[in-house]
Amino acid sequence: MVGLGAFKKVNDLNFPMISDSDGKIAKQFGVPLRDGGSLERTIEEQVMTFTRGVTASRWTFVIGKDGKIIHKDMKARARQDSKNTLEVLKGMAQAEGE
Repeated sequence: MVGLGAFKKVNDLNFPMISDSDGKIAKQFGVPLRDGGSLERTIEEQVMTFTRGVTASRWTFVIGKDGKIIHKDMKARARQDSKNTLEVLKGMAQAEGE
């Protein structure tokens, strides 16, 4: 278990993820990049080292069924982001129901 597999397990995520180790996807969305690096985390009593080529700024996008960006948060914060994004989605669902 390395990389995204470890991240998914530790955070109990149930959806597919993609890796953007060189920042190619982030660049296409205009997300600022900076140099990557390595960090160590202990997972299931095993120390693991994770290395990434670049680090992308934390931005959140909501993409519509038509593939177009319908919401962009350039000031996303890890602890608040899921709540903010859920509110955006609820508002969109209400607007569609009207």
